[in-house]
Amino acid sequence: MDDEAHDLFTKIEEGLDPFSLPPGEVKEMVLELISEGIILSRVDYPKPQKLSPKSLCLIVSHACNMACTYCSLSKATVEGKLMPSETVIKAMRWLIDNAPGTKVDVDFFGGEPTLAWRTVKAAVDFSKEYSKTKGKTVRFSMSTNALGLTDEMLDYCDENYISLILSLDGPKAENDRCRVLKDGRPSFDAVLPNIMKVAQRRQRGWYVRGTYSKETINFSDSVIALHKMGINNLAFEPVVSNDPKVAFSEKDIPVIREEYEKLARYYVECRKAGMPIKFYHFEMDLENGPCARKSAGGCGAGAEYLAVSPDEKIWPCHQFDTEKDFCLGTLDNSPTQAIYDEYTIKNHLTGKRECPDCWASYLCSGGCIASNKLQEGDILLPYKMGCLIQKIRLEAALWVYSELKE
Repeated sequence: MDDEAHDLFTKIEEGLDPFSLPPGEVKEMVLELISEGIILSRVDYPKPQKLSPKSLCLIVSHACNMACTYCSLSKATVEGKLMPSETVIKAMRWLIDNAPGTKVDVDFFGGEPTLAWRTVKAAVDFSKEYSKTKGKTVRFSMSTNALGLTDEMLDYCDENYISLILSLDGPKAENDRCRVLKDGRPSFDAVLPNIMKVAQRRQRGWYVRGTYSKETINFSDSVIALHKMGINNLAFEPVVSNDPKVAFSEKDIPVIREEYEKLARYYVECRKAGMPIKFYHFEMDLENGPCARKSAGGCGAGAEYLAVSPDEKIWPCHQFDTEKDFCLGTLDNSPTQAIYDEYTIKNHLTGKRECPDCWASYLCSGGCIASNKLQEGDILLPYKMGCLIQKIRLEAALWVYSELKE
């Protein structure tokens, strides 16, 4: 970029209206930036690298103490297997040995991971010592419904800096539509006290994750209600399902847009008033976010991110668990370099149809390949409803960013 172009961009940053410039001058600058590869440059497929897992989802339990109607792992939880301590130690050793960097991330998942608490502790206790011998640090998180979360467990999580993702779909009426106990009774009154304990003990290292569906489409009210109860760290995701009772259609898009716009206004009001609130999908930092190369790489499923089930099988992510055609290997027979290369390319924006020409591609990184498979039958074909909702959410996040930056 020459000095003239650099000075122009500096003036725009300082408040110059770019639409006040002569069209010919703007065109000349844009063509120069394109020719130098600064903008609109071609994105190539990533070059294959050595197998390098950076994150591991440990599905320590195929058992669950709840029976949520939209659960994506309901098939797996029928058998109720728990991961043995020996298996989790083997998985941690495999991850630490093969991870290319000095930091790795591990999420305990299920089913319900607190049902395999002994296994969780075995993984953490082993890793604290073994990671030191390899010069690495392990960061842990646990996704839990909070039903069986005891004070002893919370103390251990605090002592070992285990982040907590707590499932709750809103206030009582909304939560209890889909999140029910094994016997069909509602779960809200049983889990809320444990969630509030976490909210009172921690300022960070936790958040409540909700799921909204066609039945609970007015989710902004749920988020606002939870925030007013003292739950300041929140994330809400749209359900991905083929069940017509809960699945979204394009007819629902106008309502979903209104919900995100309403939530965005509330979020900005809270932030400007100095009220503590974090809504995961609005926490956007355009100046310090991931670089374009990392964003183009997608979620990393099957390459940098893997999941291990109780039977030692390795999957692209937890949502592929029990999908036999997607088993990548085992802890004793690791995924081959060819499999790693295949998923590196499948995750990349250039390998996903429709993504390269989408304005949101570098903000969403191509979406979820598991949702693509479930809804479209092809991991390379973006899930249409997911794309529509993602763009609405990004538009709201960009508006929030602009409002708070002023």
